[in-house]
Amino acid sequence: MQENSDDNFKQNLDSQNQENSEGDFNNHGNEQIGNIGIGDIPQNLEKFGAMNRYPANINLNDPNLDKEDLKNLIFNENQNVVEEKSNKFLSFLDKYKESFGKYFNVELEDIKQKIKGSLIPLNKSFYQSIDIEADLYGPFWILTTIIFLISLIGNFSSYIYAEDKEKFVYDYNHVPHAILIIYGFGFGAPIILWLIMKFIFRIDIDLVTNICIYAYSYTILIPILLICIIPFKLISTLALLYFLLHSCTFLFYNMYLVIQQKAQKSKYVVLGLLGGIQLTLFFFLKFYFFG
Repeated sequence: MQENSDDNFKQNLDSQNQENSEGDFNNHGNEQIGNIGIGDIPQNLEKFGAMNRYPANINLNDPNLDKEDLKNLIFNENQNVVEEKSNKFLSFLDKYKESFGKYFNVELEDIKQKIKGSLIPLNKSFYQSIDIEADLYGPFWILTTIIFLISLIGNFSSYIYAEDKEKFVYDYNHVPHAILIIYGFGFGAPIILWLIMKFIFRIDIDLVTNICIYAYSYTILIPILLICIIPFKLISTLALLYFLLHSCTFLFYNMYLVIQQKAQKSKYVVLGLLGGIQLTLFFFLKFYFFG
């Protein structure tokens, strides 16, 4: 009993000493250890790195710890983290370049031939050109040009039909809206359609080929938008209807050539989806930008 009592007393004494020691450490939290205040360390960490973490080799109980040394240690630690993340990002870019870079590294003459082929909807030369080499360079610049023209001509059309031209204000919302709609339809729609064909209808078609066909169907929209400058609603409506007819014919013809052997039953469903997408785009152009 005496021994147990002594042991309990020693344990209580050790526990009190440990609590006092921790209390002394906490009480000195904002005091100086070496040349740095422990309570100030989180603030220092915010200044010296993105990760805000202590390097593994720092001992905060070291009485010889110097503030400048801590700065350097934190800086070096976070610099290593940044370099590691940068290397991972560069590695990702290299893989991206290997995968998609070839679709932007194309000859100008090839782009011209595809543009010429896309202006004639029932022309097998376009299908033959993309069957050899599909690209993303042409689609990107075709859609970007259309965004610029829609933003400019859409506001010009609004100005022409404004009752009080002196109070007319340029609508800068046309730019982000045009970006959202044109890139959304030009890139987003063929990607969604590709997913539907691949996972629902089990049609094996190359994604870049799908985007290429879809984006080149917009080529005719460039001269159509220039026609819409004419201040007559009937002319702009007829021009946009021609775009709808031309693009649908181009898409139906070329997509049919791509999927005819791969989808005997579902090919007409796919063509119907293409028509619905183009009709939706027509309404956006007609009633939002040129209404």
